Amino acid sequence: MRLLPVPITMGSERFTSLEADSFRVTEAWFPPGRVLEPHTHDRAIFSVMLGGGLQTHIAQRTLACDAGFAWTEPLGEKHANYCGTQGAHLIVIQPDGAKDELLRPVSRLVGEVHLLRQAHLTGYALRILAELRDRDAFSALSVEALATMLLADSSRRAARDGNGHRPPNWLLRARDILHAEWRVGLTVSHLARTVGVNPMHLTRTFRRHYGHSIGSYVRALRLEWALGELAASDQPISHVACAAGFSDQSHFTRECKKRHGVTPGLYRSRLHARDVSVCREHADAAD
Repeated sequence: MRLLPVPITMGSERFTSLEADSFRVTEAWFPPGRVLEPHTHDRAIFSVMLGGGLQTHIAQRTLACDAGFAWTEPLGEKHANYCGTQGAHLIVIQPDGAKDELLRPVSRLVGEVHLLRQAHLTGYALRILAELRDRDAFSALSVEALATMLLADSSRRAARDGNGHRPPNWLLRARDILHAEWRVGLTVSHLARTVGVNPMHLTRTFRRHYGHSIGSYVRALRLEWALGELAASDQPISHVACAAGFSDQSHFTRECKKRHGVTPGLYRSRLHARDVSVCREHADAAD
């Protein structure tokens, strides 16, 4: 039986969307344990999980879409979603199917099922999140540019993996260790011993596949985790900086300004201002 397409906000308790020229971009929250029975959408989907996680059953595969992962759902592909115990907070990008010039270069990415994990993907998603929550006359333009760069980087990765250059299993294991243990002070030598390769070979191969040194990759993980904490909690910035492994709040501030152009305080205040605005809109609608 053919399923009628449903909006990507089906089952979401809170969401906010922005229509850019070539994309519909949505921030959505799904509660713990929420089950979305098999369904389809009217556009292809590229999603990045910011917090929590869910399982997606699609094309005879089960994708573990946890925080830090990105995945695709092709146009019309039937799938079901099962939220975990922490719910799911995600950014969803839906390209406009009528924009053939836009879709052609990323057709393989959005036309197939992919599960991707790279630190900088979350960085793009957090920048899109900031634009969604603190809008001005340039937000649509900025979201358009960020979404385009995010899809371009992801398409490059998908194309590389499909042309005989898929990362070897030991490198995938090394990357997963970095994601799981980036706060424990890993060294390249220890990481290389754990996955069974020479440290020089590890560093060269890592940069070739992921476009970053191991140190730069870990710094990105540290920063994106800290920004996620700023968005999700009221912990003092100094506590977040310490928990993320920065030497102090000043170090955190320098990295945040260098990579995102704002201080942690300004980043949080913009997110808070957007949350207050959304609450007021809901209250006005209830009245």
